Amino acid sequence: MLILNNDEIETLLSMDTTIEVLDKAYRQLANGEAVNRPRTDLYLPFPETSGVYAFKSMEAGLFDPKVVALRLNSDVIRWEDRGGRIVKDKLPKAPGGKWVGLVLLFSAETGEPLAIFPDGVIQAFRVAASSALAARYMARQDVTHLGIFGSGWQARAHVEAFCKVRTFEKVLVFSPTKANRESFAGEMAERVHLPVEPCADAERVAEECQVLVAATNAITRVIPPEWVRPGIHFTCVKTSELGDDTITRADRVVIHTRKIAPENYIAGMGDERVEAHDPIEFLNAADKQAVARPEVPPWINAPELHDVVSGKESGRSRPDESTCFVNNIGLGVQFAAVGSAVYEDARAKGLGREIPTEWFLESVHP
Repeated sequence: MLILNNDEIETLLSMDTTIEVLDKAYRQLANGEAVNRPRTDLYLPFPETSGVYAFKSMEAGLFDPKVVALRLNSDVIRWEDRGGRIVKDKLPKAPGGKWVGLVLLFSAETGEPLAIFPDGVIQAFRVAASSALAARYMARQDVTHLGIFGSGWQARAHVEAFCKVRTFEKVLVFSPTKANRESFAGEMAERVHLPVEPCADAERVAEECQVLVAATNAITRVIPPEWVRPGIHFTCVKTSELGDDTITRADRVVIHTRKIAPENYIAGMGDERVEAHDPIEFLNAADKQAVARPEVPPWINAPELHDVVSGKESGRSRPDESTCFVNNIGLGVQFAAVGSAVYEDARAKGLGREIPTEWFLESVHP
């Protein structure tokens, strides 16, 4: 069994590879050659009043290569109001001020565990690559300006990914903090070899760019509906950055998967599930049963990304059509595809540390 770390994964994984293995995996999903178990989150009270504990997991299996991946996170989470914007922070509470996120890879032929590695680098790559893959099929070919809202790790990955599927002349970035957007612009200009301009005016970014990406830690709206105009393509890393009014303003909507949000299981609610990205109201309520359940969004029956990638659905029909990709929830199939690619490359290059597979096997019938 192979053990890898994030530094090794960063040397192995490229955005080009990520986009291509996801393209292949989505085609398998569309053709019934892959299986995906939706994400679930389990919440427990945290000893500190400023946070909650969350255990997140998702999994999937592929026919080619024959693997199954389990992705899990063990997190302490806090939500804060920062200048009228609700943001979500994962607190590094593990020893050494670190986080816990793992991918376990198994053979679907023998059942044996193949590898275990952290999910951090793969996490950024797989989200951005999925959004960029949607843009490959949905954005106009003649776009020139990319607009990014956010200056964190997801925003960085999205700039790199989108520059792989379209040829841009310029990138504009808006972030509420001046120092953050300026630092981001300098770093990304060197990485993608394009002019990257920091902007203090979010609306200016929307006006000048034909592709808009919301990649922030905000759980409140970033792109309002009035910014949706003919020919534009826009996306998000979570639905709250757009909101239903913005999403339904688009002429064509494609979603990642026909699940509203993660299935949350919250202490005090028994086995009842709540579908929401951030179930703050349920976590804070004394009477959790009295909290209104989230409504089914109007876009839930839109085509899914795997059907667009496979050609079963169209991503764009005309130049003046406004298109939206809703990256509404992650899929285990992303970790199966990307994780397998990392594992095979690591084996080929002799990277990582081997430990006896026997440690993880048993002679007692389970």
